[in-house]
Amino acid sequence: MLNPKETELQHLIFGSILVMLLLAVATISFFVIYHRRLLKEQGRLQKVKDKHQRQLLGFSISIQEKERVRIGQDMHDEIGSSLSAIKMLVNRLPNTDVESHQLISNIKNGLSNTISDVRMIANNLFPSVLAKFGLADALHHQVKVLSASNTLAIDMVLDTKFELNFEYELAIYRIMQELINNVINHANAKNLLIMLNQTPERILATVKDDGCGFDAAIMEDPIQMGIGIKSIKTRVAAMQATLKITSGKDTGTLIEIHIPLNDEKDQR
Repeated sequence: MLNPKETELQHLIFGSILVMLLLAVATISFFVIYHRRLLKEQGRLQKVKDKHQRQLLGFSISIQEKERVRIGQDMHDEIGSSLSAIKMLVNRLPNTDVESHQLISNIKNGLSNTISDVRMIANNLFPSVLAKFGLADALHHQVKVLSASNTLAIDMVLDTKFELNFEYELAIYRIMQELINNVINHANAKNLLIMLNQTPERILATVKDDGCGFDAAIMEDPIQMGIGIKSIKTRVAAMQATLKITSGKDTGTLIEIHIPLNDEKDQR
């Protein structure tokens, strides 16, 4: 049987152990709570950083588009008008002999082709069809123009009407325009399928060709990727979209872009 001093010592030891356990639990709880708050704060700061980066990207794209509009209008109004005036003057030149007639005819044809090129470039810089009639009609018009000038068979499946603000429609139009041009210029494809559909939550854009394909790793290499691909990735990032590429040598290319519409709704 323990004497009073031993009992008191035992109580003191148990009390000390209990206090130490409570301190340990309190310390662990403090660090757990602190770590959670730290992670939460880091997540909040990352969201702020991501939002700021998207705003900067959006601002940069907005400036580029405004400059495109200005240059496109200048080309259409100034250069196009000047070329048309020159063509009218050429029409008034005398062509009494065969040699003069042929020369004037060549000049007129050259001017007509140049005027058409200027109008096409001006329209690419600022797609007036998009502004007037919307995304679906603008893409149909773009495909119609491209189909008339090359042998690529283009099949397009689009929703009849997209409910988006103009900035989103313009961004999607630019992405699709660049993807189509890449297929025409680099894929050596015979067939191209374009699909674009909208749900309340997102837009899914799909571009599939049967061309020569490429190493998809290029898309992650800033040195190897071209200006067009950089432009696509910039617009994709600005819209918080995801870009998926499936491609390989002689297997064609499938590109899928998932575009969330939460930010787009907030901008209306």
